[in-house]
Amino acid sequence: MITYTGANEYSGHPRPPAVPLAELLDALDRTTEVPVRDEILIRHPLQPFDIRNVTPGALGVPEEPFTFDASALAAASITGGQRPEQPDLLARPLPAPNPDDVTLADLSKFFANPVKGFFTALDLTLPWDVEGVEDAMPVEIDNLQQWTVGQRLLADMLAGMDPERAGQAEWRRGTLPPGRLGWRTASELRDQATELARAALAHRTSTPNAYDVDIDLGDGRRLTGTISGVFGKRVLEVTFSKLDAPHLLRAWIPMLALCAAYPGQWSALCIGRQRRRGVAERVLGAPHEDPVALLRDLVAIYDAGRREPIPLPIKTSHAWAVARLSGQDARSEAWKKWRYERDDRAIERVWGREPDLDPLLTEPRPGEEAPGETTRLGAYAARLWAPLLRAEDGA
Repeated sequence: MITYTGANEYSGHPRPPAVPLAELLDALDRTTEVPVRDEILIRHPLQPFDIRNVTPGALGVPEEPFTFDASALAAASITGGQRPEQPDLLARPLPAPNPDDVTLADLSKFFANPVKGFFTALDLTLPWDVEGVEDAMPVEIDNLQQWTVGQRLLADMLAGMDPERAGQAEWRRGTLPPGRLGWRTASELRDQATELARAALAHRTSTPNAYDVDIDLGDGRRLTGTISGVFGKRVLEVTFSKLDAPHLLRAWIPMLALCAAYPGQWSALCIGRQRRRGVAERVLGAPHEDPVALLRDLVAIYDAGRREPIPLPIKTSHAWAVARLSGQDARSEAWKKWRYERDDRAIERVWGREPDLDPLLTEPRPGEEAPGETTRLGAYAARLWAPLLRAEDGA
């Protein structure tokens, strides 16, 4: 018995056998009166509930099924039967979760992508989140891989490594294309990371501190966690990405927690790349509102997002809120972000392929309202972004 992997385990596309095995099959076909390849080569299905596993004679065993597993038979019977019409992803919100304590890490992770946060809360691993093992030498790297390399270079430099050494170490990791092509890519990413590191180190003039927070949210709930990377009275957020809405939240939420747990004039500084070249910086001042009330509302949004996918795409909602405060057309500005953000796999799973804005613009439900907003997207955008934008203007 000789076995080989005959199909890609992710896509199902056929794979040829290794050359020696292919030559053996060719030799057997040539040395028999009738080609025997189809008689001796059995293509087993990947899934145990495939109907062929329980069909007598279907997989090379005369008049007998390949398996006698009763559960496989039951599963095959169900998959082979008539299937009911597939229901919507979620006909109504799930029951409200228990009002447990919330960790700062979970809150920040949710607001990185609230639509995906619904699936994360259910402990579901979406198919596109499973990465295969790359066994080929890269000839070029995509934007995500470039970000991974750049972020690693930036972390090394912030930890004190010389930029030249950091670039040399990254080139030798095997994640970049070989030869001069890889070295050129490493040099470009190293130079961009060096600019960011220099800008960040100019503000890291003291020993970083870490603060434990334990905030009473009311009704027996607490927000707990540890905030690190605090220099003096400022939270410092540095990223290799182009500075955008998600990075503001990564600094805003910890700063709110500091303001609630340790009242004082805290601020946050976000450093990232500009749209073209150079370094971008944005400063967030202390909130104008009660920080505990703001955190309580963020937790309310977090609770809603664990019951159903809520219309709160981060970049689109940020554009909506900015347009509202500046007197621009909110729908037009939001669309400029939505037409790109809607390619997110979680968004596609909820609202379909290339949806327009209409599914996000339904009337707010009880408890979602925000002054001056008549849509769910607008209400959630105002609740999340308006306090942050006011704090940035007043920083």
